[in-house]
Order: sequence, then C-alpha cells, then structure tokens
Amino acid sequence: MDIKNINLTKQGKIAILGGLVLFVIVLGVFSLLRGNGNTASGSQGTGPKNVPLQGVITEANYHLVPILNVADEKTERVYINTEATPALFFATWDESSVETIKDVQDALNQMGSTPRKPLVLVSTFVKTTDQQEAVETAKTFQNENSIALPITVQVGPPAEFVQLTPSLVYTDAKGTHIVTGQNKIIEILNSVVVLPEAQ
Repeated sequence: MDIKNINLTKQGKIAILGGLVLFVIVLGVFSLLRGNGNTASGSQGTGPKNVPLQGVITEANYHLVPILNVADEKTERVYINTEATPALFFATWDESSVETIKDVQDALNQMGSTPRKPLVLVSTFVKTTDQQEAVETAKTFQNENSIALPITVQVGPPAEFVQLTPSLVYTDAKGTHIVTGQNKIIEILNSVVVLPEAQ
C-alpha cells in the first residue's frame, strides 16, 4: 500500500482530529489531578482560602527555613533545619496559636531534664513587610504571653512553607511532616522532640 495515495474522507479527518483533541484533554485532566495530589489535606487550623487545610507546598525546603532570631541584637537572616530543630509555626494574631504554644511549653516543662531536640517557634503570616517591625511584634507577643521558648520570624512569603497556624513541622527518616491542630500537636510532641536514646 502506498502511503501517498491514502485519501481520507472528511469524516475520517474529523475522527482523527477528535481523537487528538480528546487525548489532549485527558492528558490535561491527568496533569491537574496529579498536581493536586502534592498536598495533604486535613481539617483544622487557620489558613488562607483555597489552600489545603493541612500540608505544604511540596517544593518547600524545610532543611533551610529562613528566619530572623528575635533574641539577636542584629536582625540577620539565619536558617533552621527541621530535622535537627523541629519548628512550631504560629501567627501572633491567632488565638489558637497562643493556646497551643502555652500547652507545648507545659508539655516540655513536664519532660524535665529528658534529653531532647530544641523546639523553635516561627512567627509566620506577619502583617507587615518591615522585618524589624515583625521582630518587634514577635518580641511583644513573647513578653505579653510569658513565652520562654525561642521565637523567630519567618523571612519571605508566608505561604512558601506552612499553609495554616499553628503547625508543627519536623523531618525524620520518612520525610517532612506537618502536624496541625492543638490536640494533635500535643499528642505527637514527645515523639518529635525526645532524642531516640532517651525514649
């Protein structure tokens, strides 16, 4: 059969074109569904609209979270690694964050001298673009709520990391985990911060 001599009817051409269009649509739908599978879902916390209630953008690098340490006199950017230092992301304006932080402090105090990883509080979703103002707001929050844990301020776009507050973030051999909801955070806290040799 000579390929040059194949004449397609009008119906044949429409069928081929329809098949190609259908293929492109199926491929697009598959890509969208696969893209939506990159975030976890949950049901608690405070976060922006149209964002999964629990989870993170999978491209977030929790081995290098840029922060400003509130205790430092110079507000220079440093990084925390959630594998070595679990982080509790919170918002100074979120009442559930205040309650969770107080419960976390109580739980840590009950652990006494048990060897554990340090836990750092990371202020996120700040209501200013001025870094110094964000640091001052975090300091005021720390003083007004009698918080003894170290407080830092996240640098960069808030939603680059957690999507809601409060969120406990830690990394282990299985990957990075984001836990939201006051009760869930308190339930898992011991296993997150206590060093393996002390368990």
